[in-house]
Amino acid sequence: MKEYIEFSNKFRKSNGSKESVEKMYDLLYELENIEKSKQENLVLSNVYILLCFHRSAYETFKETADPKNSKDVSKLYVLEQKAKSHENNFIIKDVRKLREKKEQPIIKLSDFELSKKQENKFEIKNRKLVIFNKLIKDGKLSIYLPNEDIDSFFDKIIIYIAWLGDCKKELINFYNNECDVNVEQKADSDWYDTLEIYRAEIFIDEHGNISTSIVGGDDFFRDHLLDIEINDRIITSITYNG
Repeated sequence: MKEYIEFSNKFRKSNGSKESVEKMYDLLYELENIEKSKQENLVLSNVYILLCFHRSAYETFKETADPKNSKDVSKLYVLEQKAKSHENNFIIKDVRKLREKKEQPIIKLSDFELSKKQENKFEIKNRKLVIFNKLIKDGKLSIYLPNEDIDSFFDKIIIYIAWLGDCKKELINFYNNECDVNVEQKADSDWYDTLEIYRAEIFIDEHGNISTSIVGGDDFFRDHLLDIEINDRIITSITYNG
């Protein structure tokens, strides 16, 4: 509790500086890996709240809340509503964990699966693909072709996915020079490292032209979606939605 009070005060006074976030995470990792008393569970819940792990904060506090204490009941209700609306989707991230270079897996033709619901739509199954140096969940990348002849487009898709794996310089430069949004911060390595990818779609037309639409999120506007449009290997648009 003493450490939490010290670190959380520094966190709030510095408006969530990198150093203060790292201190909070150090405390979080320590608490997550010990047998916890009721008091330590309460501290862990408070750490989760500060770092915006709303679902984790609710589940942890639920274990320690006193149903006969009106303040606990009220707090538990607030945490439950926040958990339902936000889950753990808008957390303040530990950049140290995100900077590690991710390797794009080897993709085989047999990994492509044709959709049973939508014509000419393919997904890559059982591969943890990398976009913007982020591992994306299975089924979050969709590929749309002009026909079902995946063999003809296989090499082009593989080369393009490899490029999507890490577009750090391109994204940062476009955001800072072209993105028409009133943001005090400038995009930098921390911004790129903390991006999230929720969904990606690759479109290839009959002429072989390729474009991409990516829906994600960033730490500048945690309650907004970040829409990124790319034609071939040129970023054309970055906008917020929400």
